[in-house]
Amino acid sequence: MHFRLILFFNLVINLNAQTGSFPDCKSGPLSTYPICDQSLPSHQRASDLISRMTTDEKITQLVTTAAAIPRLGLPKFEWWSEALHGVAYSPGVSFGGDLPAATSFPTPINLGATFNLSLVYHIASIISTEARAFNNEGRAGLVFFTPNINIFRDPRWGRGQETPGEDPFLTSQYVYSLINGLQRGEDERYLKIAADCKHYAAYDLENWNGTDRFHFDARVSDQDLIETYLPSFESCVRDAKVASIMCSYNAVNGVPSCANKFLLQTIARESYHLDGFVVSDCGAVSTIMNSHHYTSTVEDTVAVALHAGTDLNCGDFYSKHTQQALYNKTIVEADIDQALQRSFNVLVRLGYFDPPEQQPYRKLSHADVDTAETRKLSLHAAQQSIVLLKNTNKALPLNLNQLMNKRIALIGPTANATVLMQGNYYGKAPFLIDPINGFQAVTQGYSINISFAYGCKISNVDQSGFAEAIELARLSDIVIFFGGIDQSIESEGHDRTSIALPSVQLALLEQLEKVVRSPLHVVIMSGSSLDLTYIRDSSQYDSLIWMGYAGQAGGLAIANIMFGQYNPGGRLPITIYPASYVDAVSMFDMQMRPSPMNPGRTYKFYTGQAVFEFGYGLSYTTFSYSWYNDSMNSIFSIEFLMKNNYDEKKVRLHLYRVNVTNTGEVAGDDAVLAFITPPKTSFNDQTPPIKKLFGFERVRLDVNEMTQVFFPLNIDALLTVALDGSKWLEPGSYKIIIGKQHIHTVQLQGQPTRWS
Repeated sequence: MHFRLILFFNLVINLNAQTGSFPDCKSGPLSTYPICDQSLPSHQRASDLISRMTTDEKITQLVTTAAAIPRLGLPKFEWWSEALHGVAYSPGVSFGGDLPAATSFPTPINLGATFNLSLVYHIASIISTEARAFNNEGRAGLVFFTPNINIFRDPRWGRGQETPGEDPFLTSQYVYSLINGLQRGEDERYLKIAADCKHYAAYDLENWNGTDRFHFDARVSDQDLIETYLPSFESCVRDAKVASIMCSYNAVNGVPSCANKFLLQTIARESYHLDGFVVSDCGAVSTIMNSHHYTSTVEDTVAVALHAGTDLNCGDFYSKHTQQALYNKTIVEADIDQALQRSFNVLVRLGYFDPPEQQPYRKLSHADVDTAETRKLSLHAAQQSIVLLKNTNKALPLNLNQLMNKRIALIGPTANATVLMQGNYYGKAPFLIDPINGFQAVTQGYSINISFAYGCKISNVDQSGFAEAIELARLSDIVIFFGGIDQSIESEGHDRTSIALPSVQLALLEQLEKVVRSPLHVVIMSGSSLDLTYIRDSSQYDSLIWMGYAGQAGGLAIANIMFGQYNPGGRLPITIYPASYVDAVSMFDMQMRPSPMNPGRTYKFYTGQAVFEFGYGLSYTTFSYSWYNDSMNSIFSIEFLMKNNYDEKKVRLHLYRVNVTNTGEVAGDDAVLAFITPPKTSFNDQTPPIKKLFGFERVRLDVNEMTQVFFPLNIDALLTVALDGSKWLEPGSYKIIIGKQHIHTVQLQGQPTRWS
């Protein structure tokens, strides 16, 4: 979906959306029919309702702006609402009246950096509460096209900010917690809201080198599909039981995603057991014919989409052409019924047809939106997500008492950022605290002068602001540069060609170096990787922080961290590559493993030297790890494991216990990451992963405090994925790495054996 269209849709469609209207099952036309009988299974209720519609009426329900059917008492229904990191602008959402705003949390890439699943769940629960409150007051729908769980495989991708990062395991864990927070609440009878996992599948290109997402054919090996591109969707569908998934614009191996029966039927429904509907990305049904040229007529296009399992069309292709497909007999009415049964079943599960007085979610109101709790949580999440990348000689935190009567200069194009901190797919925030206001709030009462000079724009050759910035830096005791990128550089529909820091910002920094009284501090706002080698390596810079797009309280969060009110504990959910990476591999190359034309993607396969590694992040304190040396089996027989037919994801071989101790001088958080390093030689894989994440836990510890962190080792962490997508147990030594510390080795003995 193209975000630039959303504001237009928000103005036009919401005038008549009736998103808060519900059918009347007490005295309305449906009241005596099975759809209103709560004792019946949801599928049966939905099927009966559909059977009472005429063919023309059914067709009006196949699109996201579904028409009212007055004779049945069905109001108009808008399926398309958004809530990526807070209730957001979209056709189904409007702000105003008693609901002028919704809590704007940090973007998903920030939430990935927290490595905190309980935080993700808590935020999702708040979002679904606010979403229901909006719905109850007629300002949102019940179905939200979120989350984006595509793997952030290439730093140039404009929508990587919408994801929790580059790692399939992290993304799978994230989506499980998120979907549970969005869909499950205090009343297990009903979905709290219906979420939608997108974009299925292998979607992570917008517009690069003359090819856009509408025309891109992602050529993906079975190995990469099973190992990298599909695990997050398996977690979303099979484990979290999401209500819907969205098929993407791109084709996969020659077949458009929304016409791809193998992806939608064989994998999503038969293997993952999707019990819900598939919605197309907006306009994606038409691209089957118009962009991919997979079909040549509109009736064939309707047929391949419906037969593949695309139940709901975001757009108007179905409403325009389904009748013609019926006339030409490329489909039969049962195809329409099946699609509607899947979508209306979700409406039944949402309580759409049930009395409001028995549903706690129907009682939520504007009083449950933008509360003291949500404001506190948005700040807490922002602080947890910020990553300290450099801190020479403990230059940070800045000491408030030592800076009395001093002058701090905030210089750079993101120092006064507001909406920029919301990234994309955002809504109206109740407030936006920019860094300037954040610094002023923290230093209030300390007689510290906070001054600001813009210096330059994000990306522009104009240097007219340099002089003011340089003069301010010359007069100041501390200089903090706020740089980065914005939605003009990375966004939906727009990929990057460079991952270097914009040249005008680097030029300004070089000028500031000449006049500052002490080394500079740098804060970067971005939703993706920027080559920060120069700042990392130069003695002219004491500290470097990545703050992503930190949401409504981002400015206060960064101020709290820089002045030591909060000890940073975020870790990078992405690899930060050197700028030369973009010249080494094409964005069209979907292969994860290295090749003569590809240095490898993500920390699992990248063969070059990263600027900062996945999982990197500093703290104002130090932590030590030690293995709790309990009795355990370090040697496993492949034959024994096969005979016992263990479930690869659920059956545990061992539970590692690791002691984590705060050995520093201040309390702080540690994101403890557990990796497994497979044998370097493999029977089935020419290039095994360098390492792969199999567990993580964020803990908070006081000085000298110790806690135990538990990491279950399941069989799936030991499996090798072959080129054909099959999974194998292979003999060899598997090293368990906590952080960078090798704590144990698991030996598998026997012959390579196919697991599945």
